[in-house]
Amino acid sequence: MTMPLPGKPLAILGLLVLLLTGCEALNGLYGQPSSVSLDRNGVAHVAAAAEASGEYATAAGLYEKYVAAHPQDAVAQAGFGEAALQAGAMDKASESFAKALALAPDRSDARMGLGRIYLAKHKPNQALAEFQAVIASEPKNLRALNGAGIAFDLLGRSQEAQQSYRAALALKPDDRAVRNNLGLSLALSGAYDQAITELSKLTLEPEATARMRQNLALALGLKGDDAGMARVAHTDLDDAAIAENQRFVATMRRLTKPGAGAFEAHPAAAAEKRTGS
Repeated sequence: MTMPLPGKPLAILGLLVLLLTGCEALNGLYGQPSSVSLDRNGVAHVAAAAEASGEYATAAGLYEKYVAAHPQDAVAQAGFGEAALQAGAMDKASESFAKALALAPDRSDARMGLGRIYLAKHKPNQALAEFQAVIASEPKNLRALNGAGIAFDLLGRSQEAQQSYRAALALKPDDRAVRNNLGLSLALSGAYDQAITELSKLTLEPEATARMRQNLALALGLKGDDAGMARVAHTDLDDAAIAENQRFVATMRRLTKPGAGAFEAHPAAAAEKRTGS
């Protein structure tokens, strides 16, 4: 979740950022010659090349043709689900992931895909169930631990969220997405100093993003350091956007009950500010 960047209206209820685009149907995906016939490995190889080039619709089209002829192939169904998800076709992705799990209930990639879709649809309970199923069989799955943390946070269960993020960081201490989510969770649960410490270290790294800097600005603002918030925010935002964010944070501070974190007052207040799952 991040403070909104220029051109994005500030809203208390935002969309989760899950590396997804819109949900339009997969149209015009069948540009490859009809005479070409690939086995699953061939499809996977060509689709991977298409995905690497950002041609997610092309990859989804390849898989969709293949699974139409081989509906019992759980590996291909999961591959189609991921490609469709990247292409923004969440309904097709959800259907394909469900088919993969019906064929092979232990496919963690399909469960991870469903978890991401549930988060995007603001269904944290369902998302958490999928991530926890993955963690039960793969306790060192970093992305599942991060996804569970996001779901816990959206349910207002900040302590469990932070435990999940810390478990992920025990596996990979330098993971910036998880560190960002932990810092934001700390800020929204009222642990402002811890959040500022974590996010300050993160934003000093060369790979720091605007999302991470604006989460630091949010933590500073929630603590009451308006000058610090403006100083950090100026790296990415203009004066008008900063003023709008300051008004938003001031409202959050007023509405937050004494002793409660901002997340308790606004369980979806910063839903855009999370990073990946």
